Amino acid sequence: MDNLTALKGRILAEMIDKPDGLRTTKGGIILKDADNDTSGIRPRWFRVYSVGEDIDWVSENQYLLVDHGRWSNGVKLNENTKIYLLDNKDCLMISDENPLEEK
Repeated sequence: MDNLTALKGRILAEMIDKPDGLRTTKGGIILKDADNDTSGIRPRWFRVYSVGEDIDWVSENQYLLVDHGRWSNGVKLNENTKIYLLDNKDCLMISDENPLEEK
């Protein structure tokens, strides 16, 4: 399976803000990142993979910040890509650029 298409009114996206034990803010602060305790409760960034009909406020390849836990368990497309169904009403921000990328 290499291609998924979002149904009407749905958004599919890839999580780019993955927990890896530690994360560093742009200001250089190192934060513990754990999904199993309260420090893991935070919004996450996703790159939009597919947008269904009736969604006119976001496009493919834009980035969305989604409130904690407001996404599905996901489906693996291949070894490196897992796609999630997002809860549209809990999308907090949109960015045209990857907000996690160093500039």
